[in-house]
Amino acid sequence: MTIEAKLDNLENQLKNVIELLQISITSLNTKKAVSKFLNKSEKTIDNYIKNNTFIENKHYFINENERIEFIPTAILEFKKNPKHKIKIVETQKEEKIILSETSSKILKGLI
Repeated sequence: MTIEAKLDNLENQLKNVIELLQISITSLNTKKAVSKFLNKSEKTIDNYIKNNTFIENKHYFINENERIEFIPTAILEFKKNPKHKIKIVETQKEEKIILSETSSKILKGLI
């Protein structure tokens, strides 16, 4: 088998894999399918919608039947880049007030 024939064979196999992948991705339009794909509960998907982790018209849209329909490519991107798992924790610094000697004596007398 020549190199050209092997490359043609690989190209055909790659096209077949891409077609199969596109078929599987297009099934990611229901809440049940998305929850299974992300390994989350349907309640978690509801929470993602409620707290804007899933953004309307980016991750989902409301179809003509007034039902939520998910956008498969956005869900796939969401799984690849889980920015929703990163939470920024801010630490608060304590402010120390330094009192003069006289103020300290007055406050000690009040306590």
